[in-house]
Amino acid sequence: MPRQRMTPGEWGKITVKPTGPGQFTASTNVRDEDGNRRRVRRTGGSEEAARRNLLRHLKERTAPLSDAVITTRTTLAELFPIWLATKTELKPQSRELYEQSWNRNGRKQLGALRIRELPTSRAETHLGKIAARSESNAKTFRVVLIGMFALAVRYDVLPVNPIRETTRTGGKQSGARALTPEEFAKVREAVRAYRDREKGFGPRPGRQLPEFVDVLVSTGWRPNEVLSLRWSEVDLLADPPTITTTGTMIDHGKVKGEPLHRQDTRKGDAPDHTVILPKLAVEALAVLFGNAAGSDSPVFTNRNGDWMSLANLRRSLRAALPEELKWVTPRSFRPTVATVVRDDLGPAEAQAQLSHAKLATTERHYLERRTVGPDARKALDRFADGK
Repeated sequence: MPRQRMTPGEWGKITVKPTGPGQFTASTNVRDEDGNRRRVRRTGGSEEAARRNLLRHLKERTAPLSDAVITTRTTLAELFPIWLATKTELKPQSRELYEQSWNRNGRKQLGALRIRELPTSRAETHLGKIAARSESNAKTFRVVLIGMFALAVRYDVLPVNPIRETTRTGGKQSGARALTPEEFAKVREAVRAYRDREKGFGPRPGRQLPEFVDVLVSTGWRPNEVLSLRWSEVDLLADPPTITTTGTMIDHGKVKGEPLHRQDTRKGDAPDHTVILPKLAVEALAVLFGNAAGSDSPVFTNRNGDWMSLANLRRSLRAALPEELKWVTPRSFRPTVATVVRDDLGPAEAQAQLSHAKLATTERHYLERRTVGPDARKALDRFADGK
C-alpha cells in the first residue's frame, strides 16, 4: 500500500541526532500550506530538549511565502511603513497624525521587536503608560497598532490580532456638557464686549467672534466646518433660509509643510449637509454679508480676506470669557445644540442635526446625560391597575 500523503500543516516522524558535544538536533519534514515539503530543524542540550524545541516551533510556525512582504522576521519598524502605504485613501492630516503617533510612541519603544514579540500583555502595558500621560495619544496609537497587526494577520504571520484585546481608552459614556440658556447669554455678552473693547495698536482680535459663536450654536457644526463656509453655500433668501457644509478647514501644521487651507470634502468623506437656519444665524450672517467679496469667497475671513484659522478664534474666545466660563471652547456648542434638539424633538432629530451616520455616536459623545427620569406616572399606574 502506498504511503499516505501528508495534508498541509502536518509533519512526519521526528528524528534526533547528536551534532556536537552536549548538543542534539531534532528534524522532520513539514508539508506547508502551499503544498511544498520542507525540512525543519531545532537544537537542544539533550534529545528531549531538541524534540521539545522542534515541537514548539512546529505549533507556532507559518509557511514561508516566496513573495511575502511581511514574515515572522519582520520588525515593527519595518511593518509600520508597509501598513501606512496600504492606506491609500487616508487624508493627509490623518497620515501625518499616524506618523507622529508612531514616531512619538512606537519607533524607539517597540520598533526593534518582531511581530510575534508584542503579545497582548506587553501591548497593554505600553498603551497604559501612554494613557497615563494622554488618553487621546493612547487611543490614536492603539488605532495604529490595530491596523499594523491586522495586516500581519492577513499575511498569516499571526492567527489573531493581539491588539484588539487591549483596553480601549477614551471610550467612556458621554461626558458632554451643554451650556444652559443663562450661560449662553453670558457667552454672547462676553464676546461682544471683547470685540467692542477699546482698540489698541494693531489689528483687533475677535473681530468676527460674535458671529462665529452665533452660527455655531445655530447649527451644531464642527468649528472647522463653519469656518469652511463659502457664500455660495449660504441661502438667506430661501424659505426657510439654509446653509450647506461641503468641506472643512485644515489648520497650519496639521499636514507637514502645508499652510491653512480648505479641504473640499467633509470629515470621513461624509456627504454634504444642509441645515435650516434660526433667526440668530440669519442675523449674524447678514452682518457678515456686507463684506462678501464674491460667491466663492469665505464667510469668515481674516483681515486680508482669506480663510480664518480656528486657532485665532479659539484664542480670542478664551480671552473673552470670564473665569467661570473658561471651560467653554468652540467645540462646546456642538453638544449644546445636540442636547437642545434632543430635549425638544428627540434623539433622532439631534442625530440628523449633527449629521451623524449612527444615533449611537450622537448619544455617546454629544448628548448631555439626563439625570431626571420622565413623568411616567400615568403609564405605570395603568400597568399596575392591569389596564
